[in-house]
Amino acid sequence: MLTGPVSVLVVGLGDADVASLAREDGFDVRGAPTIEGRSGVDAVVISLDADAPLETVRRLRTLEPDAAVVVVTDAGREADGVVAMHAGVEDHLVRDELFGPLLPRAIRYAVATRRIRRELATNDEATALPTLRGFAPIAEHHLRMADRAGEPVVFVFVRVEELDPNRAALGREEADEVARDAAGVVLDSVRDSDVPGRIAPDTFCILLTGEAEGAETTVLSRLVEAMALHDARRDRPRALQLSVGTARYEPGSGLHLADLLEGAIRRLGRAGGA
Repeated sequence: MLTGPVSVLVVGLGDADVASLAREDGFDVRGAPTIEGRSGVDAVVISLDADAPLETVRRLRTLEPDAAVVVVTDAGREADGVVAMHAGVEDHLVRDELFGPLLPRAIRYAVATRRIRRELATNDEATALPTLRGFAPIAEHHLRMADRAGEPVVFVFVRVEELDPNRAALGREEADEVARDAAGVVLDSVRDSDVPGRIAPDTFCILLTGEAEGAETTVLSRLVEAMALHDARRDRPRALQLSVGTARYEPGSGLHLADLLEGAIRRLGRAGGA
């Protein structure tokens, strides 16, 4: 269920449509002739009058990656709406359907759907690495295996200082680029059997498999080399600011994965702020 007002950007529709939607309870609405830049709204309602609907949707997704999208087409151009739906928008309406409660209901449903999709996502959009939701079941399985085998499990954490929400002043595209750079360093460091993930916006975690001591030494050494190679590349605009740490799960300790991750991230935060 949605709480609070829903902010909506209406693009390419008439003033009457914008005014009608603005009169609905629970909506904060503004109109615009075109999409010019990121506005951070909950939803975008956009008319697909262009000859290139797919390009329009792709540009919109780049500028408003978090917004739910409802596209509107003229009667007879429903195929454009089908293309847009395949490209990942939340809903498609024909212009004649905008009167009455249908559009407000479609927007509320689209926003709720978009939020659920993001909450349930198991892979990070920017880096394609597993999110915490995708990483946690794999890690929990290895902890239970460790309990049975009596062997410790090591996690390596990489914190990206530029992505600290309390310190970062990056735009979405720039932040995604930094995240992809950091993910590249992480992927250059892991072995084929290790499991990397992006468990928080500013934190990557690598589950090391195999003999703990040897795996930890190997991956930490590779991390140092990968960071140095990244920073030496002339095409990168900045050196990465990374904090690196490890955490060990001892078999039979009964420690939950959430507690282990939370403690490690807290320690990295203190280290990064020093």
